[in-house]
Amino acid sequence: MDFTFVLVIGPVLAFVIAIFFWHYGRSSAILQKWADDNGYEILEKELRHFFKGPFFFTASKNQTVYRVTVRDKAGLERSGWVVCGGWWLGMLSDHVKVRWDEVPQLAESPIRDRWLDG
Repeated sequence: MDFTFVLVIGPVLAFVIAIFFWHYGRSSAILQKWADDNGYEILEKELRHFFKGPFFFTASKNQTVYRVTVRDKAGLERSGWVVCGGWWLGMLSDHVKVRWDEVPQLAESPIRDRWLDG
């Protein structure tokens, strides 16, 4: 193997690996900051590379999508999808967009009297 080849490929490979680790480390930091700012404790987080839920067609390759379950200060848990980073700037932006799973609404009781039950 030619020595100049090693001198060129080695730094390029190291740079690509460093960018990879920076991208996902920054993404995790953005997610944690969002949770802290909103009073959430992250119970579960799963990085989604392909199945991106509601962000499948709208997230760019510069953004990361997480499937999360969080607990708020009142102890209530909710799940949803979080996309981190900006469309163009990726992880250089602190932008976060969230889509919560819909909470099923309870059907109104058939024995409820709207006049008497208030």
